[in-house]
Amino acid sequence: MQRAAAKMPPPDPRERALARTLGLPDLVVRVLLARGYDDPDRARRFLRPDLGSLHDPFLFRDMERAVGRIRQALRAGEPILIHGDYDVDGVTGTVLLHKFFSLLHATSKPYVPARGDGYSFSRASVDAILAGGHRLVISVDNGTNAVGPIAELQARGVDVIVTDHHGTSENVAAPFALLNPRLPDAGYPDRELAGCGVAFRLAAALARSFSGSMLQSPEFADFLGDAMTYVALGTIADVAPLRGENRTLVFHGMRALAQSRNPGIRALLDAAGLLHRGADVEDIAFRIAPLLNAAGRVGHANDAIALLCAPGYSEAQVAAKVLERHNEERRRVERQLQDDVLQRAAAEHGPAVVLASDDWHPGVLGIVAARAAEWTGKPVLLVAFRGDVGRGSGRCNTGLHLRHALADCGEFLVAHGGHAAAAGLEVRRDRFDAFRDRFLAVCRRSPATADEAPIDGAATFGELDPHTVRRLDMLGPFGSGHRRPRFATRGVRTVGHPLTDVRGQDLRLRVAGDGQILPARLVRGGARFEEVRRRNGPWTLVYSPRLNPRGEDGPVQLEVHELLDDDTP
Repeated sequence: MQRAAAKMPPPDPRERALARTLGLPDLVVRVLLARGYDDPDRARRFLRPDLGSLHDPFLFRDMERAVGRIRQALRAGEPILIHGDYDVDGVTGTVLLHKFFSLLHATSKPYVPARGDGYSFSRASVDAILAGGHRLVISVDNGTNAVGPIAELQARGVDVIVTDHHGTSENVAAPFALLNPRLPDAGYPDRELAGCGVAFRLAAALARSFSGSMLQSPEFADFLGDAMTYVALGTIADVAPLRGENRTLVFHGMRALAQSRNPGIRALLDAAGLLHRGADVEDIAFRIAPLLNAAGRVGHANDAIALLCAPGYSEAQVAAKVLERHNEERRRVERQLQDDVLQRAAAEHGPAVVLASDDWHPGVLGIVAARAAEWTGKPVLLVAFRGDVGRGSGRCNTGLHLRHALADCGEFLVAHGGHAAAAGLEVRRDRFDAFRDRFLAVCRRSPATADEAPIDGAATFGELDPHTVRRLDMLGPFGSGHRRPRFATRGVRTVGHPLTDVRGQDLRLRVAGDGQILPARLVRGGARFEEVRRRNGPWTLVYSPRLNPRGEDGPVQLEVHELLDDDTP
């Protein structure tokens, strides 16, 4: 039994007039209206977001204090340590600040802990900072809840400026300055910036504090292009919502990426097979981000930093080859762990899957947890033990808020943090069973609340000409929080026999409606092969139209999200 389709919005009588005003196809305007852009000026600002519309970075409560301390360091020639994180968001934000300080002729050193040291400021971090004699540390994508380590550093005369977007309002560290838009007293209007976005806002505030001549220099223009590229990579890889300032930053970052002359970026695109055809959001998420992430997962994030900071293309190519080797190793380790996890998950009958092992590589837990969560339809937590302590990753797509659920189990954990759909944890071996029981109990009390993705409107196949489908891309970039347009068409019939892909997951078929036949792919529909083979409809399709990159079956194809009986309410 298929669930009912999401509610379809009724036709909007304003559609034709707004389409004429904007000079856009009705189908594109239908999406704008469904998403609340019913005024021509608001629609134009959405379609062409302006960097000038970003909020004043000095709205951060501690920004004046942070900028003042950094300028003091610049005047005194103090070296600055940038304490990053080992994922793409942390690496790109770290490189962004490091390059900005180089533009200012300041001495800065990127420092990213090894994944085995744990997230944020670990004992190894504190020891390295003190041993290096640093008096100013700026974190990127971490630090909000590092209460003990930051207190120790501050007591030892080290000023710490935290830039972050993680953490909770409980147990917040007391650094010299704290820039985290998620905290209730942060002062910044947009709470959804990724870690690299917060680092960019710090750089913007610092740039504004200097004379206008620097902001007009060619060197600053080059830096700004690189910075926008880093923010786009980090924001997309961290699955931050592509709305508000994130949308503006990624919109301009994608354009900067396509035109980048940065050796590291060009070598990265080449390694991902994208140098000559350009990259979209999905390419970043599924081809570029895994390359950068592989360093922190099975090697060290310093290798990713070396690529992005490479002075020339030959050095960048060498660094890219290192990442490719890391990525091959990551795939090998991931396949082994995935087979083990999925086999064990099949025997789990509770509301969540919580598994642990002494044999798992901690660097690929998040990837495998995400696959297991999709496969089981449950929250998944995977923990890799090393001695008495285990570090784990969780993923969830059921609507359960994973970070809140872990907070309810806090008495059994050494540490935890993250977001609604992805989180990390640290647990002692002798507390694991008690933690698992509590987490399962929390999941029983908090049933799935995943919302059905709304439909942007009805459409006929006659409206899906290549020109109109291409114009739908004007509404991008698409991603978390701003998905591709979805339409519904009734009375559709399948033509010929369906096929499954090589993995048996997706169902490929041809669908007919409005006198046209279009190729379609039913996402994760392989299990419905026999049903679709036996009957040809009529169906109601909920789908996103895409341009067919190969065009073998025509220029337009449908990515089908729901295939429903026409009599479904």
